[in-house]
Amino acid sequence: MSDNNKVDEPIITVDPLTGAVIPPMPPPSEPLPALTASAELLSNLLTVIEKEIVPLTEQGVQRGNKVFGAAIVQDMPDDCSCPLVVARTNAEQEETPLFHGEVHCLYAYSKSLSSDHGHRRPDPSECLFVSTHEPCCMCISSIVWSGFTRVYYLFGYEETRGQGIPHDLNIMHELWGVPTYRRQNKFLTVAGIPDLVQRLNDDGDEPKKALLMERIEALRVKYDKLSHHYHSSKDKPSTNNDQEEGGGGGAKIPFA
Repeated sequence: MSDNNKVDEPIITVDPLTGAVIPPMPPPSEPLPALTASAELLSNLLTVIEKEIVPLTEQGVQRGNKVFGAAIVQDMPDDCSCPLVVARTNAEQEETPLFHGEVHCLYAYSKSLSSDHGHRRPDPSECLFVSTHEPCCMCISSIVWSGFTRVYYLFGYEETRGQGIPHDLNIMHELWGVPTYRRQNKFLTVAGIPDLVQRLNDDGDEPKKALLMERIEALRVKYDKLSHHYHSSKDKPSTNNDQEEGGGGGAKIPFA
C-alpha cells in the first residue's frame, strides 16, 4: 500500500516483439524448509563424493568429459549413513551433450534400479541428491521434474567459473536476466556443503568442522587439477569435429 492508502498500481509488462500485455505472475509459493545437516551427515556426503564420484570423474576427464558428477543416496536420518543408490559423471563425449553429471545420474536412476531387478527403487522423497558443483539451469530443472526435493552441492557457481566453466551463470543471465535460481522454492531446497559446515555450532563441532573443511579443501585441489587437465586436453589440436566443445553432435559451445 502507498502512503495515501491507495492500492499500488500493478506493473504492466509488454512483450517487446508482439506488443501484447504479459499477465502478471502470482507471488512465489511458500518455499520448502531450508536444508540443515549434522556433522555426521556432511562427513558422509563428502565420503560419497570422494569414494564414488571422484573416481568416475577421473575416468571421464581422461575421455574428454567435463568435471561434474552427481550421486543419489538414501536418506537415513537415524544414522546418516547415506547408502549409495547411483553415481555418475559427465558423459557428453560418449553419449549426448545433455548428459551433464546430474542428468546422467537421473537417467541411470530411472533406468537401472527398478522392480524388474529384484529390489525396490527408493522413492525420490527417500533420497538426497548430491552434486559436486551447483546444478546448472538444465540440471536443476531435471532434478525438479524427477521429484527430488533436497539437493546438496560442493562447489557454487563462482567456484565453477573459477575452474574455467562460467556457462551456468552466463546462460541464466542471457536467457532470463537473473543471476541465479531461487535455492529455496516450492519444489526443492538446495544448499552448499561448505556453508552447512560453517553453520555447525553444537558443542564439540569445532574439531569436526576443521576436519570437514580440510577434506573440502583437498577436494577443491583435486577438482582444480581435474579442471586443468580437462582444459589442457581441449587446447590440443584435433581433426575430429565431434570432439570439439559440446561433443556428440551438439552445438559447438563449451556448456558445462
